[in-house]
Amino acid sequence: MNNSRLQSLLRRNAGQRYMAEYLTELSKLITNNKFKILNLEESDIISKSMMDNHEKLLFKKDYWECRNTLFTQKEILKGIITKIQLAYSAPVYMSIGYSDMCGLVMIERISLFNSDFEFNDEHSGLIVLYDKSTSNKLVIDFYEEDCMFFYDLQLFGEQWVKCRE
Repeated sequence: MNNSRLQSLLRRNAGQRYMAEYLTELSKLITNNKFKILNLEESDIISKSMMDNHEKLLFKKDYWECRNTLFTQKEILKGIITKIQLAYSAPVYMSIGYSDMCGLVMIERISLFNSDFEFNDEHSGLIVLYDKSTSNKLVIDFYEEDCMFFYDLQLFGEQWVKCRE
């Protein structure tokens, strides 16, 4: 058995092991539970496109960030989600901690992302939403520091950067 086949099988087994937790987290992050988990092959193709586009986005000026916002103050996040929805109504991809093992998630539209999620609703502290072209993305990085909870936001891509507050 070649190495890539073995890695694929190990990853698929890990995905099966974590699928229940993944579904629990997704049910807290997506408001209507209408989502599609992509298979690993589809996810890998899209992830490669995401990585390729990320490299391109780093060299452009299509970038915005907001740092050290108290986790309980989600007004900035909600405003950005609302503005993105107004400008972009197509499905989005979402990547969270278990996505690498279980598959990326496709959500009907970004407004179905639950911006009122709780700190412990996702275990890794990182949620990334991408448009279908993978050339626009919203990164939500949440963390604990000195017994306080915060989040940082980053927007990449010409279309979504225009949606900042």
